[in-house]
Amino acid sequence: MAGVGKAHLRDETETLLRAEDLVVEFPVGTTGNVVHAVSGISIDLVEGETLGLVGESGCGKSTTGKAIMQIPGPTSGSVVLDAVELTSLDDESMRRTRPVLQMIFQDPISALNPRRTVRDIVGEPLMVWWEEEDGRPPTSVWFEWWGRLFQRVAGVVTKPLRYLVPLAGVALVLWIISEAAEDRRFESQLSWTQVPAQIIGFPVLAALLAIAAVLVVLGIVWLALAVIVPFGVVSKVLGEVPAMVGLAGAAFATAVSAFLVWRTWNSFVGGPAWVLRGAMLVITTVVGLWLLASLTRPARAGASGIAAALVALVGLQLFYISGLDGNAKLAVLIATVAVNYLLYRVVRRQLAARQNELRERAEPQVREMLETVGINPDDALDRKPFEFSGGQAQRLSIARALIMNPKVIICDEPVSALDVSVQAQILNLLEEMKEQYGLTLVFIAHDLAVVKNVSDRVAVMYLGKICEVADPDALYEHPAHPYSQLLLSAIPHPDPLVDARVTQVAADLPSPVSPPSGCRFRTRCPLAQDRCASEEPVIRKVADDQYVACHYPLIGEVAP
Repeated sequence: MAGVGKAHLRDETETLLRAEDLVVEFPVGTTGNVVHAVSGISIDLVEGETLGLVGESGCGKSTTGKAIMQIPGPTSGSVVLDAVELTSLDDESMRRTRPVLQMIFQDPISALNPRRTVRDIVGEPLMVWWEEEDGRPPTSVWFEWWGRLFQRVAGVVTKPLRYLVPLAGVALVLWIISEAAEDRRFESQLSWTQVPAQIIGFPVLAALLAIAAVLVVLGIVWLALAVIVPFGVVSKVLGEVPAMVGLAGAAFATAVSAFLVWRTWNSFVGGPAWVLRGAMLVITTVVGLWLLASLTRPARAGASGIAAALVALVGLQLFYISGLDGNAKLAVLIATVAVNYLLYRVVRRQLAARQNELRERAEPQVREMLETVGINPDDALDRKPFEFSGGQAQRLSIARALIMNPKVIICDEPVSALDVSVQAQILNLLEEMKEQYGLTLVFIAHDLAVVKNVSDRVAVMYLGKICEVADPDALYEHPAHPYSQLLLSAIPHPDPLVDARVTQVAADLPSPVSPPSGCRFRTRCPLAQDRCASEEPVIRKVADDQYVACHYPLIGEVAP
């Protein structure tokens, strides 16, 4: 089975979604091995078409869907949606592409936040996109950029820990032995452990302190940004902040930062002092650079300038509380708590008002979408996902995916966890939504009987490869690949007179870590020959709109 080739792909100008040579691999711990989840598959969809992606559990169907969605992106390969190459987009561009490419996840209950109401779950995409349309504050973009940079730096810095920690353990044991031997009669035999403990321990300790210093600086800067930036993100929540007010806040924050560095420079002693001084210098530098940038463009400060001033105020409060004694400290502490609580209440009230405003704006569309998927909005808006049945939760997932009017929806086994009657309802609903909204669907399932009823075209997968692509009726009536025949023979038949015995094949599924050579299905295939072990089959046409990757197909001629 599992072959290579693109004979089944149609002309690029005709397709809306096209994935070519898609590869997804996952590392297996630190062994150096990888799981070959998807190994070079190619699929395409014409606008308005439903592609059924079918195969056993673990064959790579869901991984393919997520790779198309770029969550996470594929290891290699190409994904083109409406003439846009998704794999080359940066985070911001991909964010703006999300509305046209949505996904319905496999488990509806797990896919919905149990702590949020239906009103917020379905309406959230609208609220997020409205913020996008209004423009994201520069501080938000900077925050994300710094976050990615910090993650990369922290990842590089912490890599040596896998070697340093065992060495530190060895040095600690040797040191304990050497110290204990001084007061015991074994001193002459064990005193030698002190020298290797020092030789190993001191360099390891220095390296660990250096790593800790870098992480502490990154953490402090990240914490400061995490406090400041949300005010920039929700600047509209705080109302229109005049540019000069924000600029004054940024100037105040810079002045306070410089003041605290000056007053506390000699307050710290020992090795950690340089870590703390370095962190404070970094914070002061960042705030100072932000102030300089805001001088050229005062709008950059805005609400974030007020936030920075509040953070600086908290720093001043902590400084004076720690430096005072007796009643003066208590008085400053009580005043600090009172002021901070009042500020918290003001911001919280503004946030709630803004959230309510967005909810009211989104409610008409949320109600319309809930009615479209067969949910009574009057009963559902203020309920939470766990209060619904599995079928109703799946309807909510569909509503959330449709609210942004996407072009393509990837349905990851949307009916696998439902009983037969509810499955029929969801499948009918998807068909209605497809007609009403002109959707293009990738329908992932392991049941060929279900896929046949909803798909315009079917791709059969096995162990990360495509083995057959065909019209559903042709595939159902005369499968060309032995694996497709195996899946069809496993479908329960309501007629007791029909022989329901499944074709006998080897029961063990090969490991995706070390898949078989040549055709990956050969270890379970009743038609396998020596050629199947040495040569990987290429997808080729064996009938009208039926393509197979097999040297010895059930229909058509033997591969040359």
